[in-house]
Amino acid sequence: MSELAESWYSISPAGTVAIGNLTPVGQNSGQVDCRWPPNGHQLAACLNLPTDCTLWGPFWFAGGKVYVTLPLPVYRLESPQQMPSEIFRMVWSGDRWQRQPQHENASIEIIGGRYLILGESLKQLWKVGKLSNPAQNPSLCELPWQKLTLSHNSRQDFQVKEEGGFFAEKTTLMDPGWSILVKIIGNYDLQERLPEAPWSFLGAGGTPVSIKPQKINAPWLDGKSESFQGTGAVLLTGALWVQSGDCLSIPYPDNVAIKGYAAEVGIPWQSWKKVKNRPTASLTPGEWMTPAGAVYLWEGQAPLETSAPLPDQYKRHCIGYGHLWLFEEKQNNGN
Repeated sequence: MSELAESWYSISPAGTVAIGNLTPVGQNSGQVDCRWPPNGHQLAACLNLPTDCTLWGPFWFAGGKVYVTLPLPVYRLESPQQMPSEIFRMVWSGDRWQRQPQHENASIEIIGGRYLILGESLKQLWKVGKLSNPAQNPSLCELPWQKLTLSHNSRQDFQVKEEGGFFAEKTTLMDPGWSILVKIIGNYDLQERLPEAPWSFLGAGGTPVSIKPQKINAPWLDGKSESFQGTGAVLLTGALWVQSGDCLSIPYPDNVAIKGYAAEVGIPWQSWKKVKNRPTASLTPGEWMTPAGAVYLWEGQAPLETSAPLPDQYKRHCIGYGHLWLFEEKQNNGN
């Protein structure tokens, strides 16, 4: 059986992107934020992805290089008013994440999740324990997008419905030169799937996006060049999970034991659910999303042999959710 084709594509919005955010200015204004980044379902719709293909992403792309979210247990020592000149990762010791021994009594600032890091630099950071001059080359950068709130009149059929009836439209604008990056595994033909290629649409406002094939060499991402038993993983893309009794923000099945993790609080998500005595399914906050940047350590054997989205019974991994990058964690690494 021949291997499936693998293709990389950049998705570049032509303007601001609105995702789940239109709310009237008034009593409930400010209660709905602009979700970002786009999730796997939205990217699959943008690409008109066939059901027999698998999507990886979103990752971030600029200058021909692939970036991911800086993992959560990463810290720096100097003032927060400047781009870090040196960053360090926490180590697992004594059943908890701890700063490295040489910084035991030093004042630190946790910066994980607030920057993007070059993929190859992530690999070096996790292996060596630190990264000097990360703002150079650049291997570390601030998040290349910003939230904007736009106000306009309440409209119906493109006509102003009433004077003073304003709406607040929360959107996200990516910095010039940056794109969303995805990998498609399978027989995907851009011209066939998107007749108007290289253009499509993304978000509630149907923002036009340019889609272009890219030549990417990222063996650190798919683990093909590695031959080791991963003892932990970094979550590169958001992971969906079903609410459980303990509400732990973990993106893998209950039968996978962990000895430690660092993750942001789960974001309420929505799923279709059949409700008794109702003829149709309704949207409920039955699922939660763990944002990218979480780090996990396994109690036993890793649930994956190579870095990839973790398969689940709902096949959410097929559109990029829960991409785990495997690593080896050694006791007291960073000494």
